[in-house]
Amino acid sequence: MIKIFSLLVFLLPSFFANSQTTDPIITNANDTIYTVVDSLATFPGGRPAWIKHVEKNLNPNVGVENGAKTGTYNVAIRFMVMKDGTLKDFQPETKYGHGFEQEVIRVLKLSPKWIPAKKNGANVNSFIKQTQTFIISFG
Repeated sequence: MIKIFSLLVFLLPSFFANSQTTDPIITNANDTIYTVVDSLATFPGGRPAWIKHVEKNLNPNVGVENGAKTGTYNVAIRFMVMKDGTLKDFQPETKYGHGFEQEVIRVLKLSPKWIPAKKNGANVNSFIKQTQTFIISFG
């Protein structure tokens, strides 16, 4: 019997507080990307809505289908949430293979526009990191 569990770990606020020291990091007219913001970009409806989105769209069997062994796979994807809520520039920070990173990116691309980060009351472009944990257990 194959047991596959998918556990969501939503946004980690410490990512922004500890990973970047400059603000902003890119400064081209409308393309400024902020690393320090007043409020983080979020999925519309918050964590409960994100969990429903993942449950509806994520293929939890992707690892097994691609030869992953028993274990826990904490997949991390870094991407930009633009000030209009669109997502772009998906960059896997893990390299497990077995289709894990591609599956998380696929689910992110299926999401509606996010609520962008805010700085000084205005919507701004920002980086965000999304993690998804796949637990594969046979037995």
